[in-house]
Amino acid sequence: MTFSICATVDGRHGVVVATKAIAVGSTAPFVCRRGAVCTQATTSTPLGVRAIRALEAGTPVEYAVESQLADDPHATVRQVHGVDAGGDTVAVTGSECVPVAGDLEGEGYTVAGNMLGSADVLATVADAFEASSGSPLDRRLLDALRAGEDAGGDKRGEHAQSAALCVFDPDEPRLAHDLRVDEHDDAIAELERIHDLATTAGNEWEEAYSRADVQRYPERISQ
Repeated sequence: MTFSICATVDGRHGVVVATKAIAVGSTAPFVCRRGAVCTQATTSTPLGVRAIRALEAGTPVEYAVESQLADDPHATVRQVHGVDAGGDTVAVTGSECVPVAGDLEGEGYTVAGNMLGSADVLATVADAFEASSGSPLDRRLLDALRAGEDAGGDKRGEHAQSAALCVFDPDEPRLAHDLRVDEHDDAIAELERIHDLATTAGNEWEEAYSRADVQRYPERISQ
């Protein structure tokens, strides 16, 4: 029901995801200072939460994910993938995930999908991500998602119904780094529109209110 990409580039980590179901941004993507994880197919939000907490504690992403799946009685219908700050990757597709289902791992990124309209979707997402090297991570992730939908996306409809973008940026957090489309006839196009708006209007807002702080992952939280 979903296709997504997790990536880490120069200390920034991100996930972008789309599906033919509502509110994927509230259940599937997770980012933190030490990496990014996405849980999909038969989604397990608690698994994503525990995996990202393990990453925060310094656990390599492969162990953070696979240790959770080892204790999951429904692991065969899960699809989980991610990257850590060191560039290590993991991608697991359960044996009972609905085809076309699969995953791939590249240098500092992972791609996964299930219920895909075409077997070409995963490679197309990866190729688009690699081709955009040099662009900001949020833009690269969106371009990869767009390429995936154009290659077939979710087989249940021409367009995704919900989509989300999450990016951890330690130095320059932006409004455009945390966006969701919870329900829409063309969720990826709407996510692109909101991202463009958040980039332009958001930059203007930050200039007007220079003391605003949109860092979502502070080193310490005061008690």
